[in-house]
Amino acid sequence: MGFPLHDPASLPARERHRTCYQGVSASSSTTPIAADDRLSPLDAAFLYLERPAEPLHVGAVAILEGTVPFDAFADVLGRRLGALRRYRQRPERALFDLRLPSWVEDRDFDPRRHIRRVDVPAPGDDDALHALVDRLFAPSCDPGAPLWETYLIEGLAGGRSAILTKVHHCMVDGMSGAKVLEVMTESADDDATLAATAAASPAPPAGLVATLADGAVAGVRAAFATALSPRAALAQTRDALAAAGAIATLGRTPLVPLPFNGTLGVGRRIRWATFLLDDFLAMRGKAGCKVNDIVLAVIAGALRAYLAERGVTAPASVVRALVPVNVRRADESLTLGNRVSAMVASLPIDEADALERLRRVVTDMRGLKESGQSRALEVALAVAGAAPAPAGPLVAWLAALRPLVHTVCTNVPGPRDVRRILGRRVLEIHPIVPLALDMGLGFAILSYAGGLSIGINSDPRLVPDVERLPRLLTAAADELRTRLGVDLDARIRPAVVARAAAPTVGDLMSRDPVTVAPYASLAAAWTIMHDRRIRHLPVVNGSERLLGLVTHRDLLAAAQSSLIFGREDERVRLLARSTAEEIMETHLSTATAAEPAAAAGLRMVRHKIGCLPVLGDDDRVIGIVTEEDFLRWAAERMAASAA
Repeated sequence: MGFPLHDPASLPARERHRTCYQGVSASSSTTPIAADDRLSPLDAAFLYLERPAEPLHVGAVAILEGTVPFDAFADVLGRRLGALRRYRQRPERALFDLRLPSWVEDRDFDPRRHIRRVDVPAPGDDDALHALVDRLFAPSCDPGAPLWETYLIEGLAGGRSAILTKVHHCMVDGMSGAKVLEVMTESADDDATLAATAAASPAPPAGLVATLADGAVAGVRAAFATALSPRAALAQTRDALAAAGAIATLGRTPLVPLPFNGTLGVGRRIRWATFLLDDFLAMRGKAGCKVNDIVLAVIAGALRAYLAERGVTAPASVVRALVPVNVRRADESLTLGNRVSAMVASLPIDEADALERLRRVVTDMRGLKESGQSRALEVALAVAGAAPAPAGPLVAWLAALRPLVHTVCTNVPGPRDVRRILGRRVLEIHPIVPLALDMGLGFAILSYAGGLSIGINSDPRLVPDVERLPRLLTAAADELRTRLGVDLDARIRPAVVARAAAPTVGDLMSRDPVTVAPYASLAAAWTIMHDRRIRHLPVVNGSERLLGLVTHRDLLAAAQSSLIFGREDERVRLLARSTAEEIMETHLSTATAAEPAAAAGLRMVRHKIGCLPVLGDDDRVIGIVTEEDFLRWAAERMAASAA
């Protein structure tokens, strides 16, 4: 199958940068930036860990409802991404790695070197798209330029187009990458922005760019404050000891390789499975757990079936999965770079019953959170990063010698509202996680505008039949939904709801709800709920944008049993050790003030939830509608009709 001549992936990295854009110099004159603008130890680790067969860029495939003119597309993205300083810089390693790498400005930066147009071969179906994405995503980014690429893919069946993004992991993690998606696109309801894109090339929203910059400054200040605090230093010492124990425990447990573990090749095969987020929220409500627990149980079911179809008797009872955990503070919510830790979850592939698999996943994840494993691993990364700079590559090399996990499962909440670019609706977004450390199979999960995508990246030598996995993921989700008793017929039907469109959510909701910051202790959340007699607390950042939700049920699950600690003050004291962001749900069902109350109420019944945060512009919380609000409205109407 041939590719068009203007497909740059058919050329070596440096050659394609020289030939695709006439008039642009292939060599970039650079000037070192401020000495303190170094990569963080974690960001640098992604540079040190990269190998020729293990490029460490993350990515996504976005499907558009139609086509967009390439020149206008390049202009819009060039201005929006070019406004982010990190997208104009490249990392430069010091001689013999005597210090951490620095970000240096590319003085000849031209975004059109990074934004390209590619035609998908006929007939433009899903198979042709997958083959093209495999080919474009596999190569490393050019190290002589800022480490990102964006492709506009044209010629898809049905008049659609697609956007493929590649960004090196040293620049973004999952959470910051999702925020960059918001920079690249505009809200479907933002008529002013849509009008501007038709006439010009707008920059990213000023507020979002400012927040990105402010977040970086605030993060540096917070780091200095922590360093100067003796109490914080003592706490970090204790955490370091706990981290050493956690890492030692993982190291002592032998890792039994699975068929998708081994030396990686240069090829990649990328597929995805799509679902309605509504179904996962309904399963979450039935099971009383997190959406992430549901996703992990589905992946466990799919892997169990995959190994069985290949005729492999699994040598291990569980798949050990690295589950990244966002550790950004409120003042870092839009900071680029990596602010993650991780937990190592056990996915039970020896369990035949879907409901029991879910129960074991929930129990394991709760145990990991209570043990503080994610905090321990975060400290371990920081301790490794504190080693002298020349030891950094050595630490990364030693880590590669002893892999601790079989696969990776990263879960990120994406934009809740429909996004557009140049007026074209973004229909789907499919995330891509990189492969490394003998992991020939990885999963990335992203929710977007009522949908949920599980992206699959694989090494074709270790996983020669990755095409089976989307079907198996769908079957595993169906099996779990059936075992939980979630009724497909109960899905919300807009046409039915429209006949009962009054009143609206705004008529019922409570305005100016009580909220908490992500770093608020669970003890503080418990006290607020007790004093205010409420059961739900939206978690917001400094701009009142919704980050998650903490419920009374979450606090009960996080608290020690009253059979062990009889007095309430003892349980509250224990809750002071954890924060809201550690237990909050991030994949949420929300409402707008103009939404029919009937639709919101039916969704609450289906998802078995007691509230819906009500959002205004930019995901800002303007209210909350609860079961009590619906009951009060119904009681008032019944009383009025009886009078």
